[in-house]
Amino acid sequence: MSFVQALLSNAAIPVEDRQQALNRAYSDPGLPTANPTSSFWLRSPHPELAQAQSAELPSEAEVVIIGSGVTGTSIARTLLESRKPRKEAKARPAVVILEARDVCSGATGRNGGHILETAEEFTYLEASHGLEAAKKAMRFRLAHLQEILKTADEYGLTEETQARKVQFLSVYFDERTWEEALFRLRRLKECLPEETVEWRAYEKNEIPKEFCLPRARGIVAGPAGAIWPYRFVTGLLAHLRREFPQDLVIEANTPVTAVRDVTPGEATSLRYSVETTRGTIRARHVVHCTNAHVGHLIPELRGRIYPIRGQMSAQTPGSKFRNQGAEHSWLFNYDRGFDYLTQLPQSEAGEMMMLGGGFAQGEGGGIADFGVSTDSELSLYIDIHLSGALSAVFGRENWGSVPGPSVEKMWTGNMAFSADGFPWVGQLPVSLTKRGQKEEGHGAEWISAAFSGEGMVMAWLCGKALATMLLAHDDELLETESTDLSWFPEQMLVTEERIKECVLPRDINDISSSL
Repeated sequence: MSFVQALLSNAAIPVEDRQQALNRAYSDPGLPTANPTSSFWLRSPHPELAQAQSAELPSEAEVVIIGSGVTGTSIARTLLESRKPRKEAKARPAVVILEARDVCSGATGRNGGHILETAEEFTYLEASHGLEAAKKAMRFRLAHLQEILKTADEYGLTEETQARKVQFLSVYFDERTWEEALFRLRRLKECLPEETVEWRAYEKNEIPKEFCLPRARGIVAGPAGAIWPYRFVTGLLAHLRREFPQDLVIEANTPVTAVRDVTPGEATSLRYSVETTRGTIRARHVVHCTNAHVGHLIPELRGRIYPIRGQMSAQTPGSKFRNQGAEHSWLFNYDRGFDYLTQLPQSEAGEMMMLGGGFAQGEGGGIADFGVSTDSELSLYIDIHLSGALSAVFGRENWGSVPGPSVEKMWTGNMAFSADGFPWVGQLPVSLTKRGQKEEGHGAEWISAAFSGEGMVMAWLCGKALATMLLAHDDELLETESTDLSWFPEQMLVTEERIKECVLPRDINDISSSL
């Protein structure tokens, strides 16, 4: 979160530009745009799921999940595998997933596919929340690599999704940032020795030539993963729909326009009316997995959760560059900002370099992308940066030439950041939603969102935790006795105290003392 504070308090950026960014953070993010940029990951839409729709929208559901990305998929999987079995052949579906556009066409279908945790924030977390909380948060993030790869294997998706473990190379180009990185790495290894056995530092004279990083001052290396995120989510949802044909309904191109209480005094366990462009569904529980768009249906979260636009590209490697897609992923740390990169292993999709980032090189050092919830336009300056970065980073002598256009696709996506840097996971209180009455054992509204650009090492287990909370809350749905959440970081929970304290100021003049 330090870059957000630096951006909003940067005196070199005109005050009016920073205030406009803050105003955008408090504005209605709206529904996902109807004309998004074209993501490489979506090049071959899933034939069964991309535009899945029932002939008629279900009128009832136990749980409505709004959003069909990795978070909603994780929640659906846990709910379906852990809930009580159906009592009646014609009972209402257990889970209905609603998606405003095609399935998985939002942030999950637009990210870098990078399962990467560098633990850069460990020392910050230790200073802010104490050693034990920092260790717990890091273990939570690091657990995603094994969890996602294991899930892909369990459902037979490893080959299709190109799910693989690699070694990340976090590259530094100047003395100051390298010394700071070494300090953080030493502290991390002191505090989490078992979890960081595979982590190491390469000084300049130790960097293997085959890394093709001639300008690197130093490299921190460790375990990471890479995956085709769209194929992972759609492949898993397709499997779940086959396994639970009566209990899982997926409705694409069905944007939710409002969530309301049912008619007062009506005797029903279905407490919410979920209004869509295709009709209304009554639901016992409503789960918000709309990330950057969450403030549209929950206005009180604006300023607590806010969007930032990111940019990704798919680029053809140079003729001299050896494919490292099964070996490495990369993070390039500059004096301002960073880029992140994976390479596809050899397949029918080519050996594309999947490069994202360039935020700090955007207009106003990134301020123009702050608070932007749409994914329909590109940033020209980020396009310029990403389009020319790879040959410089790897060295022109290692890169070679590129036949034809070097950039096959360039697209944007929107991320959700939170004012305190942690995801929001849990039951939404009436004070926030202005809907419903809090009653133990009955339905409720829930949220799992705001992964601050690190969804691949946050979202999956946040979804699992949220589903576990929902099941523990509702004894009519709970089948499993395992509702242990001791592994889940408390800082991510929704609480009244957090609602009160963790919010951006509305005036830019108050920003430096509050972040």
